[in-house]
Amino acid sequence: MALDEKDPVRRQVLCVEGSYAGSKAENVLKQGDMLLAVNKESITCFRDIENACQALEECGDSDGKLKITVFRQGREVDLLVGTDVRDGNGTTRAISWCGCLVQDSHPAVRTLGFLPDEGYGVFVTKWSLGSPADRYCLSALKWIVQVNGKPTSDLDAFANVVKELGPDECVRVKTVDLDGKPQVQTLKQDLHYWPTWELRFDPDTAMWRKNTINALDCRNG
Repeated sequence: MALDEKDPVRRQVLCVEGSYAGSKAENVLKQGDMLLAVNKESITCFRDIENACQALEECGDSDGKLKITVFRQGREVDLLVGTDVRDGNGTTRAISWCGCLVQDSHPAVRTLGFLPDEGYGVFVTKWSLGSPADRYCLSALKWIVQVNGKPTSDLDAFANVVKELGPDECVRVKTVDLDGKPQVQTLKQDLHYWPTWELRFDPDTAMWRKNTINALDCRNG
């Protein structure tokens, strides 16, 4: 067998545990697929995958896809799997709104293999005690996908919506939890004690910068 010849000592095979949500492999590879070969070359370890991806990147006329052979439901299947480039920087931007901190879905969440159908949404990572988010039970580990019926598919869309909200305005929020369950709830924001601001990481200075999005002094200014 080709895998035995490739690694006669460990005699192992790689198996797909899950797919990174939003990746090009998400709808191609399935949980339980056993990886046999990449571009007809047998693979038995992660290093083999890394070498194949590096060779793909260095190939000028490549279409950005790997030809992967998997063992699925008792037979071999050939697949074309696209690759994604990850910068590895992690979180570089976050917005504090009504006392909850929202950001793009970070890798630890996306490895769960789920993102809301309404775009990616913005993910609530934490909330502060005594804040409007705390009082109205807008808890962490949820995606905010709509604010007052307006989609918030990313941080830019979210910022554009919340910056127009009034100081004591009642806001209708649609969320989706990690199990895919939607919920609509209402909260009243407080711009006096809980203004809306964002943090951005500046790669040139390796420092975080704070910017106010919506606050009482901004409106009275």
